[in-house]
Amino acid sequence: MIPAALDAPPAALDALPVALDALGGDDAPRVTIEAARMACARGLGPVALVVAPGALSAQARAALPAGVRVVEAAEAIAMGDSPARAARAKPHSTMHVGLRLVRDGEACAFVTAGNSGAALAVGLVTLRRAEGCERPAIASLMPSLRGPVVLLDMGANVDCRPRHLAQFALMGAAYARAVGGVARPRVGLLSNGQEPTKGTEALREAHAALAALGAREELEYVGFVEGRDLPLGSCDVVVTDGFVGNVALKVSEGVVEALSLRVRRALEGRWWTRALGALLRVALRGLRAELDWRRVGGAPALGLRGAVVISHGSADAEALCAAVARARECARKDLPGRVSRALALAPLPPTADPLSARDREAPIDL
Repeated sequence: MIPAALDAPPAALDALPVALDALGGDDAPRVTIEAARMACARGLGPVALVVAPGALSAQARAALPAGVRVVEAAEAIAMGDSPARAARAKPHSTMHVGLRLVRDGEACAFVTAGNSGAALAVGLVTLRRAEGCERPAIASLMPSLRGPVVLLDMGANVDCRPRHLAQFALMGAAYARAVGGVARPRVGLLSNGQEPTKGTEALREAHAALAALGAREELEYVGFVEGRDLPLGSCDVVVTDGFVGNVALKVSEGVVEALSLRVRRALEGRWWTRALGALLRVALRGLRAELDWRRVGGAPALGLRGAVVISHGSADAEALCAAVARARECARKDLPGRVSRALALAPLPPTADPLSARDREAPIDL
């Protein structure tokens, strides 16, 4: 059953809070409290700040704006906790409580910068999988020459079967349509070459399944794409397993950061380069803002029956505020419902990598 909040009209959804895990992240709860304040100041409230005992002083509570509601939880899940074990052993954690607010229609979405594996594990227990989804996936927006590119999976599923990759394509295309406004997303499979003979056996089987779906209106399948196609924006959605996707994202972030530092050092080296830097400052500031991952805020977990956004553990208040905005957008545009409808309207061919009943019940790779 879809949470009651997702059946509500946009005006009603705007009145519901975004549940924010106050203890998620490396510098919580300081940055999460500041993010809640920032979100309300920017018209992104209300916010339900989910806290554990002792995490919020009486003084900090009194200083919260009217748009922030404090919700008590009994415990917290640490970054080092085993996701599957924590999902079972800590049923009253901030993640459980926040996701129950979404399930019960008391919040429109949930945001955490905590243990991402635990967030997915608790999401599976609390919200359940969307109809037709066998493996939820984390989708991130990456900057490119032609606009944002949806990359998934970002770490939820390290070992993927061919049909999982094909479902990621359908879910990623639904995200690109809902948030990016792309009418018919161009979808590619990340491989080590564009020829059909490249890649692993699983990639080649997923390629065959997606080729059968590519003639439909839901997406345009372009075949295999290479790593260099990501920053060039050769397609709107790039599909891979969680191991490769996570590495690709972290490498791209490191490259952007390293290039920014090198450009800055080069411009600060001599008096005439400093003068040139002053002239280019406005253009470089715009480029830096476009490439700044904090503007994206977080990555939605696709395939759950509710809007869930997972942010970086190192996210600051600015990034978490952007994650709240992303979560509210996902709820307003009914991303969970769109994903379910995409999977229902474009089922995989029955001959493509059939699963046993036991495989269908298997948890994600946490």
